[in-house]
Amino acid sequence: MDEHDQPTVLWSDGDDITDGRIPVPESPTRTLSATATPDGNATPPARGVSRRKLFGLAALGVAGVGVASATGALAFEKGWFHTPLQGPIASNAQIGHLLRRAGFGGSAPELATYATYGFEGVVDRLLNYQQVSDDTLENRLKALNLDLNKPQDQQRWWLLRMAWTQRPLLEKMTLFWHGVLTSSFRKVGGQAHMRMIVQNQFLRTHAFDTFDNILLGITSDPAMLYYLDLTQSRKNRPNENYARELMELFTIGLGNYTQQDVSEGAAALTGWHIVGKTTQSHYNPNDHNNLNKQFLGHSGNLDYKDVIRILASYEASSWFICRKLFTFFAYENPSNDDLKPLVDTYMKSNHNMGEVMRTLLLSPQFSSAKAYRSRLKSPTEFVVGAYRALNMQGNGVGLANMTTTMGQTLFDPPNVAGWPGDKVSALWMNSGTWLARLNYIDLLLVGSRNTRTGPYKAFDLQGAINANHIDTPEHFVDYFSSFLLDGKLDPERRTQLLDYFNSKDSKSSSMQITLTGGKSYPLNRVRGTLYLMMASPEYQMN
Repeated sequence: MDEHDQPTVLWSDGDDITDGRIPVPESPTRTLSATATPDGNATPPARGVSRRKLFGLAALGVAGVGVASATGALAFEKGWFHTPLQGPIASNAQIGHLLRRAGFGGSAPELATYATYGFEGVVDRLLNYQQVSDDTLENRLKALNLDLNKPQDQQRWWLLRMAWTQRPLLEKMTLFWHGVLTSSFRKVGGQAHMRMIVQNQFLRTHAFDTFDNILLGITSDPAMLYYLDLTQSRKNRPNENYARELMELFTIGLGNYTQQDVSEGAAALTGWHIVGKTTQSHYNPNDHNNLNKQFLGHSGNLDYKDVIRILASYEASSWFICRKLFTFFAYENPSNDDLKPLVDTYMKSNHNMGEVMRTLLLSPQFSSAKAYRSRLKSPTEFVVGAYRALNMQGNGVGLANMTTTMGQTLFDPPNVAGWPGDKVSALWMNSGTWLARLNYIDLLLVGSRNTRTGPYKAFDLQGAINANHIDTPEHFVDYFSSFLLDGKLDPERRTQLLDYFNSKDSKSSSMQITLTGGKSYPLNRVRGTLYLMMASPEYQMN
């Protein structure tokens, strides 16, 4: 075990802690008390600066959260997250909201650049991603010499794409499709893991294509052919697995088809196979079932193209996919009135998902107070978002382990239904995954204990202060809250953070941070203030 991961003791009602690193508890429903700061030298907060006050309520970081005994999920109580927003989000928070939902947030310079385009201009820039070069990203990834036939390197490759890209919505849409049109490296396995990268690149290339083309491509995708057994389907013995999931989970949902539709659809889909252990697939017309078929009210010698055409045009499909899209990007449990503009665009645009996304992002619902920080960040959003916000310069080693510890392993959804947290975001959180989030923040700010072999280099706090001419504690809090919390910091919370920043450090040998105004402060207090912002309940919400 790395020295950095040695078990430590959580804060109790007293002031003493043993370390800044917090262990993941054995039980996912363990009762939690309070939180710790990344003090490095294990210096406790000064007396008089209440940890309960710093977090608003006496709970571990996410105050107002109840651990559901049956599922281990966290149910966020809206009361604690009350906001004065009435109607549309104020413009200064709207860009931050857009970049979190249509990407993974950003650093202060990124947010300042995007703000110059205005809200609609940012939407255009995000959707018309071809106009923005990502050559720097591609060159950086190439220089890492990753083995993309290994799942760990695949995950690292994609996480760094999300962290470094200048096309954030493209990566976010790829993540969305990955959670809907699912496949897992565990089944495609062996020497064929590269099939997952082929699928990922297909989803990226066609992220804003028509739903028809996306479904056609995923039907013939080598990873999907293997994952849902379509490659095993033969004209005389059709395999029904893909046909069933195509309707139930990818297009129209339960209640809109019969077992006969499954059987007839499976017969129509015969003909696609994988070429050996390669990343290629081919259609063999000689292995297609040529009998007359009855599928969702259509009859004839139907093939896979007919199945996809029928499904993409089926009314239930428009509501089904628009509901998934709205839930992922806006808020949960949308009404039919919320979805109607998206459905209308879907039908009028011949099922173009780029146009549907434009309608969603420009809708009043997307920019409403109801949508603002209404969803818990997924592990990928949290890991990538923090990495991106702090402009970390590492090589991504360890990031995949972090998302897995938090409950999301890229290229390996739990089952064909995808991640439950994509539907109900509170399911991303339990006591264990919450502590993993705190440990990740600590790693970003403090770095690995073993600086020679550990994957995390400490955030250059002094460099950030110098580069941004941060001259006072007030400027420090306001600067970091401007892009981490949209500048929406309650006055009382701001005062508490400043009190902590200005509190004395009992360790006389503590390292110092010097603000550009000339005054020095204990590193533990400066870094701890940033930690408290990133460990706050607001920062966990997307």
